[in-house]
Amino acid sequence: MKNKDQNSSPLILAIDTSCDETSAAVTQGRVVLANIIASQAQIHQPYGGVFPTLAKQAHLEMIAPTVKKALTQARVDIESIDAIAVTQGPGLAPALEVGIEYAENLARKHSKPIYGINHLEAHLLAVLALRNKRGNKNISKETYTFKKGTALDKESFPILGIIVSGGHSQFVQIDRIGQYVTLGETVDDALGEALDKVGRMLDLGYPAGPIMEKFAKKGDSNRYDFPLPMTAVKDFNLSYSGLKTAASREIKKAITQKETKGFSRQDIFDFSASFQKAAFRHLTYKLDKLLNDYNTSSFKEVWLGGGVASNITLRNEIRKVLRQHHLQLITPYEKKLCADNAAMIGVTAGLRVMHIQTEPTINLDRKPSWNL
Repeated sequence: MKNKDQNSSPLILAIDTSCDETSAAVTQGRVVLANIIASQAQIHQPYGGVFPTLAKQAHLEMIAPTVKKALTQARVDIESIDAIAVTQGPGLAPALEVGIEYAENLARKHSKPIYGINHLEAHLLAVLALRNKRGNKNISKETYTFKKGTALDKESFPILGIIVSGGHSQFVQIDRIGQYVTLGETVDDALGEALDKVGRMLDLGYPAGPIMEKFAKKGDSNRYDFPLPMTAVKDFNLSYSGLKTAASREIKKAITQKETKGFSRQDIFDFSASFQKAAFRHLTYKLDKLLNDYNTSSFKEVWLGGGVASNITLRNEIRKVLRQHHLQLITPYEKKLCADNAAMIGVTAGLRVMHIQTEPTINLDRKPSWNL
């Protein structure tokens, strides 16, 4: 990547259309100059989940104005951009296609190199994004550098990464930028998916997960009892299908006993709190087991990413476990960076280019099931 100003980090225009958010961002080094997200929540709300055909159509309508808004907010034009980064996978195939085609057309028209980025890697590295505090010009190349005594010091690796989103739940050993080992992952439903599905059973609305988090704050987390899955299994994998089934049984039983069509408002608050507690307890149980059983003495800290990472209760529960192991939890500087967003795509592209000399992507075919 050739940068016109050798004293500053390259400007990257990033695009993410992996699911139901159309996002465009401009990053320089690890600094986020703009991060625009156009939500499709109202479009999918009547269906209680993401409808792929509608998601693609919404991306087609939103992507051009979203990119324009990102460039305007960053106070740059497309000619000033040094490279384009786009989510190549994983995600919904029709949605990914929109972002990839738009990015390819921009790169071709303006002769820019293009980088296909793994959405999961970006969730892990979102913690490295920096808030822009110096204005939008002349960001030093130091924003890429591993500085001794910081989270970017190469001696700070390996790091334990945790991804918690609607589609993925994983424990990942991060040995360096671009080098990852999956230590455990969900064998069925992801954490975010389980929260959303149980939320839909309670008719909480869409997206159900964040609504459940809000309701849980008003409920009794000990009222409903749920099993702790996979306690007899020695590995660090996760499973949420059993909890989801248990929740369905509890809801049906409670409705039958009440001889009513639904829960009271307090019932919903209590159920939300109880299920959220059980779902998080499963994750923290496996995390504690991993840190006790695995050779974790070399882990310097823990990075948390993904949409569910914005949940304050989950963060606090993870911190309780980490304190016992003398580890610190690192999260993105704002909740917006936990959700699907393009800023994490741009930061990841920049880190890959500067630290492991990643070359521009030749084959940008969508990868809906792309693993780390």
